[in-house]
Amino acid sequence: MRPSALPAALAMFLASPPAMADAQPECAADQLQDRIPSSQGDGAMARAMDGLLALHRSRYPQAAAPLRWSHRSDATAAGTLIFELADMAPVARDFAPTEVAPYDHQFRGDMMKRPLMIRIGSVGGRPAWIAVNKRPDSPLPGRVHRFVELALSMEGQRAIANAPGFAALEPALIETERAKLRGFAAPLDPALAPYRPAPGLSGSIRSVGSDGMKALLDSWMCRFEILQPGMRRGARWEHFGTLNGFHALLVGETDIAPMGRELWPAELAQWRAAFAEGTGHPVEIAVARGGFNTPQRTSAQAIFVHPSNPLGSIRLDQLRAILRENPTITRWGQLGLTGEWADRPITIRIPPRIAPNAMSMQIKVLAGSAWNPAVVEAPIADTAKALTGDPAAIGFGGLEEGAPGLRALPVAGADGIAVPLDAVNASTGRYPLTRYMYIRLAPGRIAPQVAAFLRYILSREGQERVRYSGYFPLTAARARAELAKLENVTR
Repeated sequence: MRPSALPAALAMFLASPPAMADAQPECAADQLQDRIPSSQGDGAMARAMDGLLALHRSRYPQAAAPLRWSHRSDATAAGTLIFELADMAPVARDFAPTEVAPYDHQFRGDMMKRPLMIRIGSVGGRPAWIAVNKRPDSPLPGRVHRFVELALSMEGQRAIANAPGFAALEPALIETERAKLRGFAAPLDPALAPYRPAPGLSGSIRSVGSDGMKALLDSWMCRFEILQPGMRRGARWEHFGTLNGFHALLVGETDIAPMGRELWPAELAQWRAAFAEGTGHPVEIAVARGGFNTPQRTSAQAIFVHPSNPLGSIRLDQLRAILRENPTITRWGQLGLTGEWADRPITIRIPPRIAPNAMSMQIKVLAGSAWNPAVVEAPIADTAKALTGDPAAIGFGGLEEGAPGLRALPVAGADGIAVPLDAVNASTGRYPLTRYMYIRLAPGRIAPQVAAFLRYILSREGQERVRYSGYFPLTAARARAELAKLENVTR
């Protein structure tokens, strides 16, 4: 599309893009549906991207201008995504290994090892890509999804083909690229309360903790700083691991400690040893629900059996009776199996007891009591492999840790209703072995700006950002319960 064919207002915008130094920050996973996604990258992609921008303007005239629209050099594309300066980084070549290597550090706990490359056409005989950041098993932010879908539509492909030097995709390839956009988007509870900014709030917040929550904390703070202009990140804003956060909280080096798991008994003992009587537990605020099938992150626990095992489901009380120190269920017949299974002993295979998912199971199912001495411990991969070769075995772990062919049993809680482990049941909490992400604080050390930040996180705006993080948002009822807990300790 020639610049002269563009609408006058759009042509003026393209000729004079917004001055980025004065623009409002583009917060990662910002879900403003009335704004065109921002884009920065390869100059070879400029004409096609400008054509798509014109199409987007005509299709969605109410959408506000993007905060960044600059296509000058392919050298800026990787850095744009690594530092989340824009939603999209168009590029007409593959990224070099040295360009994507920083992902291992920048997105440590998010398992985002490479940018997602979506091909939208060809330029000069080379593939033309829109590169975006997409976390495993998470949807793309709504405005980005809408723009890329438009690029892959019939109208979008015509706009790309009209750009000098560009060619559209073959229909079969369009479907391949469109499949990359899929991801489960957990619904947001409409009853979640909006955040109301506190007048005159100022100060800083230190945060040390979970690497798996790093991107989420960055996203929350970016938006919070916009809503509360007097706020800023503190001298410590470090997310290298949950244990780091706990110890920083112990020695007063952080205001908040994001932690991606339950607090372990040994940690509670350390807390009690470090603080005076009456502070036997840190303040614990659940801020998100754990994910589903998300590698190396907090996710719902699956109960695995061999595919030949005919057991249909298991109750939490039955699981407890198998795993506890003095087991009362030791044979499959006690779970209702008959025939050759009736007298078959149950083999228990678990990851190392000090692994986070084993500690979680001990806390949630065994209520902290000791394990059955017959459990067989092994590294996670070895445990999964052993389960595939042992028809009499039962085990557990994140769904992504199961070997091909293992079967995850539906699990019943106190209501006796067996619930299968899938994205919907994990996101709603219907599946009994879902987990939470937490922010922990020291009692008596909760400053007004810290309390306000937590109120924002538990608001509709804060929970909206969770949907694109690989984790799931809280229900309104759970958010209210956490807010009540916060108010009780900040009175």
